[in-house]
Amino acid sequence: MSTHPIFLASDHRGFALKAKLFHHLQGQGLNPEDLGPSSDARCDAMDFAKKMAEQFKSNTRQRGVLICGSGQAMAMTANRYQNLRAALCTNTTMARLAREHNDANILVLGADILGEAVALECLDVFLSTDFLGDRYAQRRDRLTQLGGL
Repeated sequence: MSTHPIFLASDHRGFALKAKLFHHLQGQGLNPEDLGPSSDARCDAMDFAKKMAEQFKSNTRQRGVLICGSGQAMAMTANRYQNLRAALCTNTTMARLAREHNDANILVLGADILGEAVALECLDVFLSTDFLGDRYAQRRDRLTQLGGL
């Protein structure tokens, strides 16, 4: 697993799950960093995906987690940024393949879709899975060449 901070951000609907993931990471001796929000008051997922993108400008090798109700708003917004490769995952197979085949650096979860146990399993698999590189590196590089914000 990475020694870099693991960034977490959510909207109001993902706030409770974000707190659970944060404590889970701390319990594993990892270094989570909460990008917000600081309460479950209504807020816009896009603002927090943008905060995540700002953290990844200088280092795309770090990892992050974005959480909203369905995960869709976070995934759609995050993937507009060239430095983010966000994967919306609903099970551990998706989390593993997102890392192995696409070098995803952001795990996106839907708080209204997943139970806590599945979300934690997805997080653990995402963080412990290495990118396979080789022919998949060409895919990742083509994604980067598409540009973005």
